[in-house]
Amino acid sequence: MIIACMRKSRSIFLSKSQFTRGLQCHKSLWLLKNRPELRAEPDASLQARFDAGTGVGLLAQQLFPGGVALEYGSGISQNISTTQKLIASGSQTIYEATFRHDNILAMVDILHKGTDGWDLYEVKSSTETKDIFINDTAIQYYVLTGAGINISRVFLVHLNSRYTRIGELDLQELFTIDDVTDLTRHRQADIPQRLAGMRQALQGGEPGIDIGPYCTDPYECDFKPYCWKHIPECSIFDIANLRNNRKFSLYYGGTLHMGDIPPDFLLSDNMRIQVEAELTGRDFINTTAIREFLATVIEPVGFLDFETFMEPVPSFDYQRPYQQIPFQYSLHLLANGRLKHYEFLGEPGLDPRRPFMEKLLSEVRPCRTILVYNQAFEVARLQEMATTFPEFAEDIEALIARIVDLMVPFRHKDYYVKAMCGSHSIKYVLPALVADLSYDSLAIADGEMARLAYVRLAKTNGMAEK
Repeated sequence: MIIACMRKSRSIFLSKSQFTRGLQCHKSLWLLKNRPELRAEPDASLQARFDAGTGVGLLAQQLFPGGVALEYGSGISQNISTTQKLIASGSQTIYEATFRHDNILAMVDILHKGTDGWDLYEVKSSTETKDIFINDTAIQYYVLTGAGINISRVFLVHLNSRYTRIGELDLQELFTIDDVTDLTRHRQADIPQRLAGMRQALQGGEPGIDIGPYCTDPYECDFKPYCWKHIPECSIFDIANLRNNRKFSLYYGGTLHMGDIPPDFLLSDNMRIQVEAELTGRDFINTTAIREFLATVIEPVGFLDFETFMEPVPSFDYQRPYQQIPFQYSLHLLANGRLKHYEFLGEPGLDPRRPFMEKLLSEVRPCRTILVYNQAFEVARLQEMATTFPEFAEDIEALIARIVDLMVPFRHKDYYVKAMCGSHSIKYVLPALVADLSYDSLAIADGEMARLAYVRLAKTNGMAEK
């Protein structure tokens, strides 16, 4: 009986991504295998990140030109067979080499023949080597060595955040290659036990695992809406700036609603304001602080907002991986009770920064105060452009000196109402202050949607859609 159970356990098939999912949570793995319909579909932003990662992987193949690529649609068995034939025929580089061992599937981004064995390269669109990536290389090493492949070294290929493009893309500078051989080998001893635990969990019913920090760490689980369906809106998990471990300390102690928080549980003054507003419906308005803030706002006033995009592989000169590139702004100028609107939208596919900056500097000239929401973001972008275009640096510094952050009174909870649900994001503040105004009805409802739309236009040359 025991032998039969072991055989059944080992017959459970897992892919690399399923293994790493199981490391995060056995319940998530069980749901993926048994209740996949409960899985949340990736939103447009997440899908765009997946697509970008695929693009980075294809680009990294050019570090080892002349290799043979296996096709995704050929089927697992076919790709395993093709991989073995390529190795036997003396191929030096294989992209997406496919192996199976212990009923675990591994597809290697780049497998390259070195002088004393095969080198395994895992490609990530990140700008650094993270500990969680070693789980990926570890399970691949386990599968390949188990399948009889002599792995000499293991490498993590990621983007170089310090690379600045000038002219043609320099792949040797764009990518950083880190040797993670020792880290990968050190994790081998744990893998059989980890696999046994996952397979045991998969043989039974839905695991009775409660929610926890692992629901979002290291990745947000796509089954979170299912597992968190018992959590009400504006629960203890919505208390702004309360650390995650303290939220779960309350939850595991039986506290879910803000009204049940023990009196001796330490909260900051701002947290207490949020909790009291939630329980009583009372509005908190610090009129003295608001008057002091308004005194810093002097007409003519410009109301300024940026939108930016970023991409893993820089398209333009003087651009780094994932650098925020401003492509659009909206500016309302208030003077003598009259409001005038200015705007800029860059030409998709062309570097928008210089025309953006030239037009903005011209149009903010009359402003004595420039109101933004979340000053740190706009100021950082402006400072970057002052570095990129030193001829604008003096004017940009003068612009920055006039910026006032409208978010400050809300972040400090000088004005707070229950509808803000702990957030000082404009998406919560606006409808809380003006009930009939909301971002929800807009075709482009937030900065991320604007970024994705602009990137799509750049790829399709879609000025007609602009």
